[in-house]
Amino acid sequence: MSKVVKIFLNHGFTPIDNRAFRRGTVLDFDCYIQRFNGFVILIESGTFLNEEIYQKLSNPDLQIYVENKSYPKYKVYHDETVHKIGNISEEDTLYSFDEAVKNCIDIHKIVLKTQAITEKLKLIYTHSKSLFDAWIKDKEEKYLPIEAIDILAEELVFVVNQERVTLSKFNDFLDEKDSLSAHCIKVAFFASILGSQIGIDMTDQKKLVLGAILHDIGKYELDDELLNKPDFLSESEIKKIQTHVDASVTLVKRSGLKDRIVINAIKEHHERLDGSGYPRGIDSSRISSFAKIIAICDIFDALITLKPYRGAYSTYNALSLIQEESKNKLDIDYIKLLIKHLR
Repeated sequence: MSKVVKIFLNHGFTPIDNRAFRRGTVLDFDCYIQRFNGFVILIESGTFLNEEIYQKLSNPDLQIYVENKSYPKYKVYHDETVHKIGNISEEDTLYSFDEAVKNCIDIHKIVLKTQAITEKLKLIYTHSKSLFDAWIKDKEEKYLPIEAIDILAEELVFVVNQERVTLSKFNDFLDEKDSLSAHCIKVAFFASILGSQIGIDMTDQKKLVLGAILHDIGKYELDDELLNKPDFLSESEIKKIQTHVDASVTLVKRSGLKDRIVINAIKEHHERLDGSGYPRGIDSSRISSFAKIIAICDIFDALITLKPYRGAYSTYNALSLIQEESKNKLDIDYIKLLIKHLR
């Protein structure tokens, strides 16, 4: 009989990317699935992956976990698999910075060429990410292309308001890989869903989306090794990462964005309802509603994204974890609204 390990979701287990499993290999780590408040062994270490077991493990609707102490073994297995079969996902199309800006300014014309809502969203995502990738790559470009970003935000809001958009419509094209560009755009996409459901007009929805797109842009100044460090951070490292908030605000102001609502959303997205956040430690009464939304979307994307030190949570498990762990820190009404739009 499989044993149940009575450990909560974030106290000893890590979700993994089940696309890395390969037929004909032998696992040297146990694979678990979640059951209520514990975990059950699905496949034991030493198991040979025949076709039947491979199909079971590769089910995209099944979230697989490993014990934290076994994660290094999984990481070795994952890296060897990727080396043998190539990248799990396709490489992104690369544009020069000027090409990416032009495409984003023309995004409405580009989107008009397709009728399917999912394809429209995919086009916005692809060109948004290409713009940020190109900007980050061009180290000499010190100003954000605010006009192009503003147009992207407006188009995303327009498309999302055409019909009820749920998280499932993003599944086919949102990146699971960890990158600053992908993170900023995904947070904007999630925020756009909430913005369309809270009774504000499209002008304010665009401000919310703008704040979401730009909320972490100051991280481009930080070292990737620091951002992806799997070990506990020192106090000085924590303080260094926390500087990205002020860096983001400084950058967007320098680039010509002056809207106080957008700037406050960026400035406050790491504040928490109980006053335990940063950089100012303000409480719920002083945190803007847009910052509260972006905070939830920021954490949600971090959980569903593959990290160098852990796998990705499923959308369901990520939202469940946020709901369980965020009492008095995140706005429960916005969390419930995002859960409502899971499917």
